[in-house]
Amino acid sequence: MKTLKYAFLVSFALLISTSAPQADIAPQEPAFHDMRVNSIDSYVDLIEPNDPDIVELAKQFKSYEEAYRFVSDEIKFVPYVPSGPVKESLRRRVGSCIGKAALLCSIYRAMGLPQEDVRIVVGIVVTADGMSDHVWIDLEVEGKCLQQDPSGMIGRFGFYDFPDNKYADRFVMKESFCFNDGHLAIVSQLNSMRRGAMR
Repeated sequence: MKTLKYAFLVSFALLISTSAPQADIAPQEPAFHDMRVNSIDSYVDLIEPNDPDIVELAKQFKSYEEAYRFVSDEIKFVPYVPSGPVKESLRRRVGSCIGKAALLCSIYRAMGLPQEDVRIVVGIVVTADGMSDHVWIDLEVEGKCLQQDPSGMIGRFGFYDFPDNKYADRFVMKESFCFNDGHLAIVSQLNSMRRGAMR
């Protein structure tokens, strides 16, 4: 299915970065117009399919569904733990939504899922308590396009529960950007208009 194989758009006209303060200059509070940014690499590098611990773990699973179930059930959702490295999420058996997604994506890639067939999506979801930043996975596997949320933040879901855009249609208010272990792209808001922004 072509929907997951579109080319990632990585053309950013402007990235604002700051240099480290010099030792002889006292650090100052950020000004109103200062912008904190994360580099593309800070996201892309979260997915580590070649990490030896991930490679060994991936060998234990007979299917992508087994890998999904492991991350969903065996890695506890803790919202505010660091998002990486994935081997720490694995070692501690805890992860935030982005940490669990990065771990699962790393396992999928180590199991042989092609880079262009999986991505992590960052956006805003609607929960019982209101809107929240969140992360989920889009992938194409076994000829099916799926959306998955292994975090447990919204609920407990099965591997095949959200074919096509069903997860986005049910929970997502806005998709902001997506990435895999090669690229990061801003998500077009035409996606929301296609589904209908008001649900």
